[in-house]
Amino acid sequence: YNTVMKTSCAGAIRGLWDELNQGLFPWIDDNIGELDAAHRLFMAVCEAVIRPREFEYAKWKGNGRPPASRLKIFKAFLLKAVLNVKDTKELVRMLRAEPLSRRLCGWDSPGLVPSETRFCRVFGEFAERGFTDEWFAEMIVKHHGDIPAETVSYDSAPVEVRSRAANAKRRLARIDPDQPPPPSPISVQGARTAEANMAELPVECEWGCKRDSQGKRMQWKGGKIHAAVTRDGVPIAVKYTSASLHDSQVMVPLAQQASERVPHLFDLADAAYDAEPIRAACAELGTVAVIDANPRRSAEAHAMSELEREVYRDRSAAERFFSHLLESHGGRTVRVRAPAKVALHLLLGTIVVAVEQMLRMVC
Repeated sequence: YNTVMKTSCAGAIRGLWDELNQGLFPWIDDNIGELDAAHRLFMAVCEAVIRPREFEYAKWKGNGRPPASRLKIFKAFLLKAVLNVKDTKELVRMLRAEPLSRRLCGWDSPGLVPSETRFCRVFGEFAERGFTDEWFAEMIVKHHGDIPAETVSYDSAPVEVRSRAANAKRRLARIDPDQPPPPSPISVQGARTAEANMAELPVECEWGCKRDSQGKRMQWKGGKIHAAVTRDGVPIAVKYTSASLHDSQVMVPLAQQASERVPHLFDLADAAYDAEPIRAACAELGTVAVIDANPRRSAEAHAMSELEREVYRDRSAAERFFSHLLESHGGRTVRVRAPAKVALHLLLGTIVVAVEQMLRMVC
């Protein structure tokens, strides 16, 4: 396994990193300014994920005022995630004050940097078009798709949002009590595609409640970010949902996406995911579900073997990813309100973490 991984790394993300070190970084040091570690990571993220042709929709048609460059603004938002800038106002102030950051994004002078209002409006365009999700999937397949992951861990983390919470009582009142209850969502997810399953998940702002690792009850308003993370800490699939959604309803869609992007053997999850439909769906995908038994269900029926207990130690990779995302790449500074914008904000941070962890595998 280690031999295969090292060989694959040499032909995947290592090629990108060598190209940057031998060509782009020296040119920038000579013509723009010496790069620090954060700006080198930013340039690596841009090279790995950005597809410039996607921004052709905003080309100037010859009438009226030329639109602001969408490519430059998107690079600025990536820089915001890399440097963990707290909000757009601080981002605009930094770009106008720091020549290196500004020129790396594409603006030569402070007066060319768009206003905060323009940044916010264009961010809404990016969220509505949704091309960043496709870029993330393509990046994972291109740079990690031929690297065996062995284990993939699943978990979620709370995300606080400033929007008004949806009225849960009004939503539940729409359920007809005379009709038979619908089947459990996880019981039908295995027969559907990942796209269909993802489309069924709610994303509106709601109140959430769960117990932390110390058993203390915590409550928040907003949503959750769910992730599938390899043993090396690379997130290969993520999804933002409502805070009230149970974690188990997201594992099958994430597992479907993870199997399509990166080959692996084991799917790891804690007791919240202990359900037979999830185990069956993982088996259908060709992986082994190693899930901690829920004591309220069937602890004896799903007792782990010695091998499974050894493999289950890798599940902490998901917790390390969430800690890194929330503390260092924008997860604690969500200032946008619409669910699509929140999802994009978190995805940009996820992309940064993914590139950073893949580079650590080869550097």
